[in-house]
Formats: sequence, C-alpha cells, structure tokens
Amino acid sequence: RFQAVVLYTHCMQKFVEGLKVGNVVARLVQAHDSGLPALEEAAMGFFEANAVLFQREAMATMSMLEHRPDLIKLFLDVVTMLGSVIATLSAENDELKARGADRASTPLLPRMQMWT
Repeated sequence: RFQAVVLYTHCMQKFVEGLKVGNVVARLVQAHDSGLPALEEAAMGFFEANAVLFQREAMATMSMLEHRPDLIKLFLDVVTMLGSVIATLSAENDELKARGADRASTPLLPRMQMWT
C-alpha cells in the first residue's frame, strides 16, 4: 500500500512538472478521459497560475475542447476561470494606473501590456 502512495505521488509530480502552456489543454483532456480528477485539478491550477501566458501563446489549443461535446463543461470551466483571472489582473492594472504607479517598477504591469 505504501508503494502505491509513493507511485501516485511520483506520477502526480511528473504530470505537474510536464505542464506547459502549449500542452495543458491536451493534458487536461487526457486527465479527464482517464477519470483522474486530481490531474484535472492540477491542470486547472496551472491554467489559473499561467492565464496571461496561456492567452498570449496557446489559446489556439482550446480548439481541442471545442470539438468534444462531452467536454463542454470542462471547456466552460476553463474559459470562465481564464476570464476571471484576466479580469482581476485588468482591474489591478487599472488601480495601479489610477495611483500613478510606475510601469517599470510594478511586476504586474508587464504581464498586462496586451490590455493597455
């Protein structure tokens, strides 16, 4: 039993380490098709942590979800989460602008340049 826990932990770690903006949609589909909710959660967490980079570099990979009617809920969850993260960052950017924050000294702003 202990070996199974170690193996599970190792596999989870390798899955998370292998997530990239260019493959996260494929990995999310793979996790869903395999019936592994922990891997789905890890992929969604990656989306959340990398929403801006994903939007900038890999939005085209979302087409994988669009063509799978059985994944419509997953597609909507991803789109909703991405929209929420981007809206939050945009609001924070607006607030920093209103306070006259210097673009170069504010770490959030370089990530937000596509919306300004």
